[in-house]
Amino acid sequence: MKTIHIYNPAAGNGIKEALSRHHYVTKSAGDCTRYIAECCKEDPYTHFVVHGGDGTINEAVAGVLEANTGKTAHLTFVPAGSGNDTVRTLTQMEDEEALLDAYLCNGRYGINMVNIGFDCNVVSSASRFKKKYGIAGGLSYILGIVTEFFKPFGWKFSVKAVEENDERFEFEGDCLLCAICNGQWCGGGFHNSPLSDMSDGVMELLLVKKVSRLKFLALIGKYKKGTLIDPATGKIKEQYAHIATYRRITSLTVQGIRRVCIDGEVIEAETATVEILPSALRYLADGAAVKETV
Repeated sequence: MKTIHIYNPAAGNGIKEALSRHHYVTKSAGDCTRYIAECCKEDPYTHFVVHGGDGTINEAVAGVLEANTGKTAHLTFVPAGSGNDTVRTLTQMEDEEALLDAYLCNGRYGINMVNIGFDCNVVSSASRFKKKYGIAGGLSYILGIVTEFFKPFGWKFSVKAVEENDERFEFEGDCLLCAICNGQWCGGGFHNSPLSDMSDGVMELLLVKKVSRLKFLALIGKYKKGTLIDPATGKIKEQYAHIATYRRITSLTVQGIRRVCIDGEVIEAETATVEILPSALRYLADGAAVKETV
């Protein structure tokens, strides 16, 4: 099995190690997806070791899935970005090799998280801090929170979802944020969905209603630590149940939005549709040996 190392020189930590003999350095946004898709068409059993952040990982996932080689190619992720949220979840997995879920949002592949509302706006602001001042990672996200805190927030969303038991969940009203989680982390260290598992065939929907700024200040720390959710029951803690909803879902549609954030990339959209892609990718932990693919 051929192994190719993919490096993103624009990732948060850049390239700080010797390049392997079989390597490729990405040239621009989207280049990682293009290159991996082309390689997979030539050899669907290629093993890609991706050195980069969440954006590079997202592009690698898209390349493998666009080539329809999710069950044959292997992906290994070496964190070299400013946030590395996707890898934070994967490091908690016990198995060195696993089939990971992915998702499809508005025709785009993703693996970690979709954010809508306040979270998404924060990512947009954080991106501006990174581009203009070179501030990245958790600090840029904190600055984004401060920026968005002083803007009008709370939007009327219409949410329709299918839960893991095929029951329907619907909500319409003023929301602060909506997170659809395959991974546990976002924003360079916000552990907002601590029960998410990238190999269980479902996503977690976390919906927070519009609250006052004073209430927001009391909640943001709990949202960051994931303590709005009771790990014993897998539900929102009773004291927060009137403002937050948590569901295990397989698909959903959200209307009334302005933009959506897919694994850290913000795109303009009035509607977001998300569906889980169970066991879509072959993952190999860094340092593990590749086993024969049947």
